[in-house]
Amino acid sequence: MQLILVLIGAFVVFILSTLTGGGASLLLMPLVAVVVGVKAVAPVMAISIGMSSTSKVALFWKDIDWKLFAWLFPSTIIGSVLGAMLFASMSSDYLQILIGLLLVSTVFQFKKKKQPRFKIKAWHFAPMGLVVAFLSGLIGGVGPLMNSAYLNYGISKESLLGTRAANAILLHTTKIISYAYYGYVTGEVLKFGVLIGVTSMVAVYFGKLILAKISDNFFRQIVVASMVLSGILMLWKNWDVVERVFQTYQS
Repeated sequence: MQLILVLIGAFVVFILSTLTGGGASLLLMPLVAVVVGVKAVAPVMAISIGMSSTSKVALFWKDIDWKLFAWLFPSTIIGSVLGAMLFASMSSDYLQILIGLLLVSTVFQFKKKKQPRFKIKAWHFAPMGLVVAFLSGLIGGVGPLMNSAYLNYGISKESLLGTRAANAILLHTTKIISYAYYGYVTGEVLKFGVLIGVTSMVAVYFGKLILAKISDNFFRQIVVASMVLSGILMLWKNWDVVERVFQTYQS
């Protein structure tokens, strides 16, 4: 019964993920943790998101911005390997709080229709990709953290999804190899990862059908909303750490 609930949840979450440019990992992590345990969440999500990204690449192949992908390629590999290396030995609580605050701050960046003061260029994605890949390897998922950069860069909704998915395949494949090397990809992890992955691939197809009916402006709005929601969820998940920080500050 738990597995069925996780698969139903995955189907809904990955449809929403297609419409919002990502963030499936943050929404699905609590459900997956109930079934496989907290420590197995990161490798399970790497497998399932890698599979869903494969279907997105197939559906949005003609929209992929290969120039951006080229800038992201080396930094994604390096960052994800370094993050996976520290996965077992480093507490990620404070990092998740920081990422949550960054995601919530997106609402202030895009609350008006003015162009951001700082224009993102293609080469900027290399250092940003390194940091995001490292954080993803370390804590399992960072949500749509780079979506504000994609929006600032000025690409279409289809191009955002396709380019992000192509980079996600690279990111999660590297993470899977790294997790396997350190012994985190067990038979159970592989089973749940593939089951959720297959479900996500079906969900992405239905998500694309819905995506075709919404405008670029509305897509931009729901992407920003999803980033803020992802940040709130991340802060809520680590609320005990937030309270501890406040108590330490007050004392």
